[in-house]
Amino acid sequence: MIVLLFPVLLHAQGEFFLEGAVLDRESRQGLSYATVAILDGENKTLIGTLTDDKGNFKLVAKRTDTLRVQVRYVGFQSLDTLLIIRENKEKFRVVFLLLPQSKSLQEITVRAERLATSIQIDRQIFDATRLGNTVGGTGLDVLQRLPAVTINTEGKILMRGQAEFLVTVNGKFTHLSPADVLAQLPANAIEAIEIISTPSASMDAEGKAGILNVITRKNTVPTRSIVANFSLSHVNRYGGDVTFYQNSAKINAFIAANYREYGIGGHRKGEIRTIHQDTVTYSPSFGERPTWELTYGLRAGAQYAANKSTAIHAALYYGYRQNDRVANLHYRQYARAAQPLDLYQTFTEDALERTFYNQNLFVRTGRFLVINSDFSKTFPNKGKLALAGVYEYSVLGGPLRNQDNDRPGGSLLLKERSDETSPLDAWRFQMDYNHPLSGYLALEIGYLWRAVHHRGDFIFERLNLLDHTWERDPEFNDALDLKQGVHAAYVQVNGHLGSLKWRAGLRGEHMDRVLVHRRGNGPVELRRIDFLPSVQLFWKMRDDREIKLGYSKRIDRPTTKALSPFKNHRHSEAIWVGDPNLLPEITRSIEATLISRRSSSVFTLTAYYYRTSNLIFRINDNYNRITLLTIFTNAGNSRSIGLTFTSDAPILKWLSLYISGNAYLFQIADIERGTTSKAQSINYNINANVQIKLNEKGRIQWNTTYNSRTVTAQGFDTELLLSNLSLRYTMHKNWTADLLFQNIFDTNRQTITNRGALFYSSTEYAKYDRIVQLTFSYCFNDSGKNTKGIKTEYGEKDF
Repeated sequence: MIVLLFPVLLHAQGEFFLEGAVLDRESRQGLSYATVAILDGENKTLIGTLTDDKGNFKLVAKRTDTLRVQVRYVGFQSLDTLLIIRENKEKFRVVFLLLPQSKSLQEITVRAERLATSIQIDRQIFDATRLGNTVGGTGLDVLQRLPAVTINTEGKILMRGQAEFLVTVNGKFTHLSPADVLAQLPANAIEAIEIISTPSASMDAEGKAGILNVITRKNTVPTRSIVANFSLSHVNRYGGDVTFYQNSAKINAFIAANYREYGIGGHRKGEIRTIHQDTVTYSPSFGERPTWELTYGLRAGAQYAANKSTAIHAALYYGYRQNDRVANLHYRQYARAAQPLDLYQTFTEDALERTFYNQNLFVRTGRFLVINSDFSKTFPNKGKLALAGVYEYSVLGGPLRNQDNDRPGGSLLLKERSDETSPLDAWRFQMDYNHPLSGYLALEIGYLWRAVHHRGDFIFERLNLLDHTWERDPEFNDALDLKQGVHAAYVQVNGHLGSLKWRAGLRGEHMDRVLVHRRGNGPVELRRIDFLPSVQLFWKMRDDREIKLGYSKRIDRPTTKALSPFKNHRHSEAIWVGDPNLLPEITRSIEATLISRRSSSVFTLTAYYYRTSNLIFRINDNYNRITLLTIFTNAGNSRSIGLTFTSDAPILKWLSLYISGNAYLFQIADIERGTTSKAQSINYNINANVQIKLNEKGRIQWNTTYNSRTVTAQGFDTELLLSNLSLRYTMHKNWTADLLFQNIFDTNRQTITNRGALFYSSTEYAKYDRIVQLTFSYCFNDSGKNTKGIKTEYGEKDF
């Protein structure tokens, strides 16, 4: 590494504020999340911080004659600078210029491991490369390794017991669920994930569990570069992605494409019991349940920096996603009308009514187009103006096919089909302004308008077995038109005093929702205003210890699927129906985090409390003797009280361990249609990643995730254990090979149980994803910094 020493005149008594920026020496663009640290004479860190997404930093230093400052950023040469203090000022601004490693005068190899987690005033940042080998996978593989995050076999994601996130990509706000946005994003493209669990008033208020921000990779070195990956396995799983960069001093541009097919074998075993009128029915089933998913997409974007204070950015995204779920199940149906009607009685073969073979294919497709543009301007008084606009067009749909035979290949008993065509248009405009009031205070104000127009045509037909004609059932056919608009404004004050940073703000949102459907009597309307306060504090107690506090109130509005007021026949055991009168969920959250740093180790401990009202659940009830009616409804209230920890420490020079965990009390109250009005459980999950460095070219990683049993509104989900082993070998400075052994213990099995006064349903899902996957990666001139990307505002959430 090159050590550059130069004098900078500062002052010398008490404390003073050192602020400034870390820039790429070639392009003069800010380097986000660079490390700026003040060292003592023994090279120990006295105080340090990370730059923000613009490359800016602030810290408080003790006055002395000289200060040694060290600046580091991955892909760039480190900088050691001696600051000579002579002037008597309270605040100084310094700009540090880092030289890309590719521009060094001689070939040097610099190897260092970044910490898996870091903390800022409103977020916790997780380095994707330290969470386990996910190359060749998707963003879901990265998400599954985060603390406090659980994913069950049906793909439902919980964060500290809460089901909804607002997902952003490089700070670009969307309304996607984590599963939808991350399923289309290659894991290789993700540099880090930020969890913002108590967001400030300046951020979107949707997502009751907070915000999940995905930081993707890019190249900022003034040159052309390529990053490519290709994966294949011994089963139906292969894919690849490639990104091309063209960068200059003022223009950064990229174009990226990805393609992935992913087939998983599966098995389903379950039973359903009902009391319908005067009969108890018991229907066990078993059979194959494989899934297949196809995703491909194209992303492109460019940023033009007219000067140091003005930048324009534009991006485009087109994507396609298809998910096929097949269920070929054997059923045996027993019935008994004798009194008393005991739901859990034992049935013998003399009570057997019939056997049948059900074949069910559910296909979900989505096409997504998003165009985004934004503008930023910094004024001479350091005020900043940002404008952003987004347009989205998505088409959702897909067929469903369902039929019963008396046996495989036997006589036809029932045949049904349904098709959905559901286009939507969405618009978004946002304006934010940050005005410095003094050296210690800044005022932020902003306005947001967003709107969505979602149409849908839903056709359901049943085959008449006598004349072989298709007939429409009016209960299952409908067309809907949903229009929803939100106007939001906020005011926020940011400040710092010594080693204390704080933010306080208030956000107001007005929503107007109108839903019209063909089978309805008239429009269903909802208009409401919500006020959402937030507070964040960050206190650096001493050089190796920090405290973060936060409070926020958030809102989560239901999806179109949850509002659709007609019956949707999913398969033999389930009919779904939405509620057009659903209210938004309101969540209040409080958390406190302690950060402790020792040498190259970091430990964090977070205590939190969540309370959600108007909780939306899928509640089951009897429809007929073997079919449950699943209803979206505001079913009750919930709260979570718990602790989360992360520990990242090198054990030996060749061995490092990252471990995180979460334990919380989850309670649901005021449950409707349940066997009890309350439910609770103590839940926990553990994530661990062990890395063994074999030599300069090879390393082994083992990671495991365990999720405990958890309650739901009408039942529980059992525990789930997943574990993977991988070997990485660097064949050349541009070529890397990864060999992944996924689900090495073959434990991807989980049982989901629901029960009510008149029904009981229990289903075990097993996924056969124990595979061996080989991935080749090529990287030429990559500096590994984040690129601005976009995703859909509404489409994929409804997908």
